[in-house]
Amino acid sequence: MLLNINEIQHEVDKLTLKINYPAHSITLCNAPSGDGTPYISFDNEEYNYIYSERGYEFSRKISKSIDDLLYWIMHSFVSEVAFAYELKHRIHGRDGRRMAFPMIVELMANMNSEWGIRSQEDINEILSNAPYNDSLYL
Repeated sequence: MLLNINEIQHEVDKLTLKINYPAHSITLCNAPSGDGTPYISFDNEEYNYIYSERGYEFSRKISKSIDDLLYWIMHSFVSEVAFAYELKHRIHGRDGRRMAFPMIVELMANMNSEWGIRSQEDINEILSNAPYNDSLYL
């Protein structure tokens, strides 16, 4: 049986506390807002994590697993946190992902050790297709 939006929000709040962010740092939506904010729908006994903007859907992830859904939600949040940190501490001549990616892995691992491994695997795949390139930041 799928968790409802309030139960998912409760789980997300517990996770944000694990990485020293206050509860309600993330507000979940169960309908499109039209501004690109992700939302969750429940179809065919599956969770759908959807990004859409002005009626155009540009990403949909589907799973029966609450762990997958929570991973997607928290990965999105910690990615924003990590890249905001990188922006404030940018090092000229250095690919910003060098600072952000380890932070993402660390935060995800602090919530769930398996998520740290999973996020590192996701990053490895990104880097295999788009390796670090410090020359872009000179």
